[in-house]
Amino acid sequence: MTTSIEIWSRGRTTPATLSDAFLFARVAETVAWCESLAPMAALGQRGSSALRQNLLHDGPDALLCSVGLDRQRQSHYRGLAVPTAPPLATPGRFMLHFPDENLTDGAAEVESHGFFDVFNLPPVDTWVSFFTEQPRPRSSRRYLLCYVPGWAIERADAGIEVNPEECIAWLDRSDVAVRRRVDAFVRTG
Repeated sequence: MTTSIEIWSRGRTTPATLSDAFLFARVAETVAWCESLAPMAALGQRGSSALRQNLLHDGPDALLCSVGLDRQRQSHYRGLAVPTAPPLATPGRFMLHFPDENLTDGAAEVESHGFFDVFNLPPVDTWVSFFTEQPRPRSSRRYLLCYVPGWAIERADAGIEVNPEECIAWLDRSDVAVRRRVDAFVRTG
């Protein structure tokens, strides 16, 4: 059994080495948090005011883990019920952000009415985990797995549709390694 703090420990960016228990815990906490927020008012370009982003961090994994720990503390304080075992039923969808493929053109920000920021990032509240895959020798692909609550799907989809470089995409339309694992314990719709 994993402890709360272990779930958000750093250095778990390789999909193949992150255990199902850790991945499920991160997904379940993120889903519970996002679905508990009031639609749109709680998610601005930077996310809810309850979660702080540390500008001085050691990279995307450290930033994500800091946000995750903060979200975990806030969830506990608010008494949110977080499922502890699959399957997890969600009204939302999972999406990906590929930071290395970003053109920062602002189109997704405009079309999503601020769900995405100018860098095509979704609000911090939605961040589940950061991964690095090596699909081919001497190449890697980094991405941020996010959860879009049911009430925000339409806005997120509008941003994804106008994103020419495809640095944001729905998980169910991607070929990343973590897709099959999330699909195995999450039921959307």
